[in-house]
Amino acid sequence: MEFIVQVQGDIALVVLGGELDVALAPHLKSVLKGAIEQGHRKIVVDMKDVKFIDSSCLGVLVNAHKLAASLQGAIKFAEASEPVRKIFELTRTDKHLKFCATIDEAKNSFGPR
Repeated sequence: MEFIVQVQGDIALVVLGGELDVALAPHLKSVLKGAIEQGHRKIVVDMKDVKFIDSSCLGVLVNAHKLAASLQGAIKFAEASEPVRKIFELTRTDKHLKFCATIDEAKNSFGPR
């Protein structure tokens, strides 16, 4: 599984897809940490093609969010399907992460560019 990172102005768009499970967790961690280490402080994660996410990848997303926040950045999550959102709700991680209905909404939530 390839994850795509597209730089759009001052925002890095990370496009995810498929089933995010323990086998993909190291790659997902590398992609998100790499984007943050490259100086991207505004990151939008496009989740529209994610079919499933397990606890290992959920942990990767939470840790990436914490890392970005510690550097005065933020990660916003866009277009997550209802089943995927339900996983975040069941684990109560949705209380700490910002979900947006669309990619544009997520981009605009960072404020003026």
